[in-house]
Amino acid sequence: MRCTVFVGREVELAVMDEGVVSPRSELCIVYGRRRVGKSTLLEHFVAGKPFFFFLAGRESKRLQLRRFVRELGDACGDPLTSRVAVGEWEEALTLLDRSLPAIRDLGKGRKTVVVFDEFQWMCAGCPELISDIQRFWDQRWKDRDDLCLVLCGSSTSFMLGEVLARKSPLFGRRTRSFKLEPFRLKEAALFIPNRNLFEAAEVYLACGGIPTYLEIMGAGRSFHAALARECFSPTAYFFDEVRFVLSEQLKETDHYFRLLEQLAVRAQGVRELEVATGIPSGQIMFYLARLQMLGFVARHIPMSAARNSKTVRYRLEDYYLRLYFTFIHPQRERIRRAQGGLSFEQAVGAGWDAYAGRAFEQLTREHADIIAEQIGHGGVLAVGSYWRKPTVRKHGVQIDVVVQCQDRTTLVCECKWGRGKAGADAVAALRRQAAAYPNVERNTVQLVLVAAGGVTDAVRRENDVAIVTLDDLRK
Repeated sequence: MRCTVFVGREVELAVMDEGVVSPRSELCIVYGRRRVGKSTLLEHFVAGKPFFFFLAGRESKRLQLRRFVRELGDACGDPLTSRVAVGEWEEALTLLDRSLPAIRDLGKGRKTVVVFDEFQWMCAGCPELISDIQRFWDQRWKDRDDLCLVLCGSSTSFMLGEVLARKSPLFGRRTRSFKLEPFRLKEAALFIPNRNLFEAAEVYLACGGIPTYLEIMGAGRSFHAALARECFSPTAYFFDEVRFVLSEQLKETDHYFRLLEQLAVRAQGVRELEVATGIPSGQIMFYLARLQMLGFVARHIPMSAARNSKTVRYRLEDYYLRLYFTFIHPQRERIRRAQGGLSFEQAVGAGWDAYAGRAFEQLTREHADIIAEQIGHGGVLAVGSYWRKPTVRKHGVQIDVVVQCQDRTTLVCECKWGRGKAGADAVAALRRQAAAYPNVERNTVQLVLVAAGGVTDAVRRENDVAIVTLDDLRK
């Protein structure tokens, strides 16, 4: 079994390794979106241990069972096992149960690791498999001390709704579980060492911390060339990747597409979305809840507002989906007609920096704990933004990032994207925003300028403004 480039994931590996050294059998549930690196993590985890690793595919139950038995025979070193005929998953699990001691002895370890990867495809067309596993766990596996069973899936809706939910036969039986999240800037930069930090950040703003996406976008001489090559031709990787990302999680995508198109432009409220899409508000709430569960969209209320505030905005928080619905989806026919595809200048033009600036605000929110630590305020309680619509008596306000810390300090942040150094105008904007923040918590307010390109010497002399750069964010 061959692993690709492996960086980070120390916390997740530690959690899983605890399951191997524990004195009991373990049932570990791992899930996360497509291409986030689950299989690579698991391959790295089982290396050097006695294991059986079954990667399910989109194939018939008959073919899947045949392959399962063949690979099980290889894992336990028994050619006869490879030729056993089984017609149901219960028979296959019985064969697995009998083979566990042989796998353990071959691997010379105390505990055997069994991984069912892409578990949703094992269950496709045979939902009884979950009940079969529950029965084997209750009757044969949970009371022994030499098994670590890992169920892993890339369909978040399936893993949450059918494996971890209260209605699932496996409910209450997991001993460990976690969602594998995308990398942050530090690990993303390690994935693309041939780029300087600014270009690594541009790649991150385009596709997020998805390892496969980073490898694809990190190849080549420049970010602009990579974006054009991988997005703006009919054969480009990201041209149709949206179909796989959404269809794996959602049964029908028309309404979701319409919502995501609108949210790619800006954060919006339910009424705005209802008017723009024509979808009744009652249905919109269902679709938004689904997108929130998948981690594609987040619900926000202004920081300092009451929890039951009706001032709500929904924000598209998936980097790739935002890129797709901003630059690819509106130009699909144009891209198809363009011989050789579109160049960066043709497809994006002068719009990249404004787009990246909005994405940089999200990156900053994601790294709020690092920012707080860098400027001496550990322990983040809440992260968000603050906005107020203009009225007859008051101007409108938009504060990019607000961070509430445990030491009763609130960080009011201004985010400046670009290669150039942020100057006095950025500090002036930050001061205006801080003055408009209501601070109902009565915390100490700390001004923070997050500047991708650094700041001028004059700004560094502003004693009351903390400076955070890309170098700080990747620590």
